Amino acid sequence: MARKRSRRRKAKKNGSKSIKSMIRQVVNKGSAPLAFWQQLSEKDYQVLNADGNYRALDYLGKLKVASNILTGSLTGRVLFSDQYNPQPGGQPRINPAGIINKWVGIGVAGKLYGKIGKSMKLPEASMIDRVGSKLIFGGAVGGFFDPPGNPGGYVSTANVTPNIMVQNRAQTNRSFARAQSNRSYVPLDSFDSSTGSAFR
Repeated sequence: MARKRSRRRKAKKNGSKSIKSMIRQVVNKGSAPLAFWQQLSEKDYQVLNADGNYRALDYLGKLKVASNILTGSLTGRVLFSDQYNPQPGGQPRINPAGIINKWVGIGVAGKLYGKIGKSMKLPEASMIDRVGSKLIFGGAVGGFFDPPGNPGGYVSTANVTPNIMVQNRAQTNRSFARAQSNRSYVPLDSFDSSTGSAFR
């Protein structure tokens, strides 16, 4: 009888997890894939989000683009040839300098907090230490296959389709025309030629 009660207590205790433990579990399991994917695809999505055709795609089309970014970056081959190709040359993107990135920096800071926190008994030190290790790994692998950036930090436009560049040029022209039309308008009859302005 006592064994049944203890089994029931254990089952009840294991069945009800706290929200804090569930959040820890999600963060612990999701930190490496998040750092990898965000570092790998950030520059591609900067280019894609400027294109209205990408924004008009349905979820299946965007999923095809995401799989092309993943397979094209790692292998140089894409699964869906009708969608965005991150590496048209057919070679995998390899960028050893990309290993040093923001995710690796955040991971190193987490590792430092974990090491110092264990000795000073800071809260969640061991958890942050584990997450820091995973962020370093995910960020370093994602950065290794990240497209090389320019020294100024701008995204390379080597893979931008001409349609996107035409759209950007048209948007710039519209903005310039709007700015010119919004300048202070002076009717011809209010212009005073003696002072060279509309003020009299």
